[in-house]
Amino acid sequence: MLLASYTAGLSFGLSPDQVASTVMEGFGATIGDIGLTIALGALLGYILEYCGATISIAKGIICILGGRFPGIALAITGYIVSIPIYCDSGFIILNSIRRYLAKTHNVSPVFLSTVLGSALYATHTLVLPTPGPLIAAINFQLTGYLPIVLMLGLVLSLLATVTGFLWALCIRKLVPARLESELVEEPLANESSEIPFHKAIAPIMMPMLLISAGGIASHGGSIVSQWVGFLGQPVNALLAGLAAALPLLKYGPEDKLQVCISRGLEAGGKIVLIVGCGGAFGYVLQNSELTELFTTNPGFVNLGLFLPFVMAAIIKTAEGSTTVALITASVLINPLLPALGLDTTTGRLFALFACSAGAMTIAHVNDSYFWIITEFTGMDTATALKSITVATFLQGVVVLMVVQFLAFFLDVLTLQTLPFLVSYL
Repeated sequence: MLLASYTAGLSFGLSPDQVASTVMEGFGATIGDIGLTIALGALLGYILEYCGATISIAKGIICILGGRFPGIALAITGYIVSIPIYCDSGFIILNSIRRYLAKTHNVSPVFLSTVLGSALYATHTLVLPTPGPLIAAINFQLTGYLPIVLMLGLVLSLLATVTGFLWALCIRKLVPARLESELVEEPLANESSEIPFHKAIAPIMMPMLLISAGGIASHGGSIVSQWVGFLGQPVNALLAGLAAALPLLKYGPEDKLQVCISRGLEAGGKIVLIVGCGGAFGYVLQNSELTELFTTNPGFVNLGLFLPFVMAAIIKTAEGSTTVALITASVLINPLLPALGLDTTTGRLFALFACSAGAMTIAHVNDSYFWIITEFTGMDTATALKSITVATFLQGVVVLMVVQFLAFFLDVLTLQTLPFLVSYL
């Protein structure tokens, strides 16, 4: 990605000094906004894995459903777990639960793998405080509207999860080419731990509740509102989530605590570098003639919300990373919003989720998540393409369709219905 930034800058006619300064500016600006949030989120995810909280969440949901409906139980589990944890790690953590359900309920492993994979993928792409949608919200100048971004992301990711579930039903008769392989790396999770469900899920719910409350309270002028707004900032909300996770450490094996912290910091550092390089690449594209090409071409301007979707989908399909695709597309689309007629708060919100929908499309052979699913489930490449790849394509298309419908509905409501109601009253 860093080499692509330099190559793109020089190819678009920027001077060597301009390329270097733009790359540094883009990297620094992106990391300055999100670096600490990524590190804390990665550490929280590994602590939840280490103490067995994610396994307890899965068991709790299965218990709530009475031990039935293994597909629905996995979908709900994946939907919740992937909010603080990257979908790659989430699948590895929950794979043992998936195998257990496939064996005890005699359910197709391809069906359960597609359900779990698409559910994890949905909230990973659409829900705060995952780095991709959070950075995109910052790029689209929506930091003052994070509760709305969070709530709408939860709704859209639920629809995406249902879409993946329905596709999994269609291909449930597919069988993997070989028996499911053993985990490549010894998991940190303490599968024998018995953490109460409410304690296990508290570190996940805490940041979401604080971000929502903080956004609402930020409009007040009292001391209490200021403190709630302070706690609702993503970094502080994740710190509160870590505080809620600390009592769970006693459930994990003591000899693996240092390994857990090391892996969490290592994962956070890798993600920070990838995100920073993605931001640098986006800044180079933004400062090149590419933006002017889009704004001066009526064919592109008339695409509306379809342009952010296509741009993110092209980047995602080409380089494989959902996070990088979402960051790069949001940086590139932001200066185009006035020309696209989206330079309002509502327009920016829809542009954000159009980019998110494109960043879901599609997970295939250049995506690490694709290979994690195939490796841990025994699916051959052809079966994985029919299941996971098609599922992610359908998820992206459904999210785009819903966003387009909401944009059309709100335009109709704002421009026609409201004036009529006001005059009638």
